[in-house]
Amino acid sequence: MLQEEEIYNIINENIEEACYKLVERANELGGYDNISVIVVKKEE
Repeated sequence: MLQEEEIYNIINENIEEACYKLVERANELGGYDNISVIVVKKEE
């Protein structure tokens, strides 16, 4: 439901809240099925 650029922007805003925001945004855009998100943060 989301474009890659929007996903990238949401993850870069606040990675700790990214999963919640991505699901919320997908629902806003008319998510019509189950929505799953996994975000992995690589430690430097």
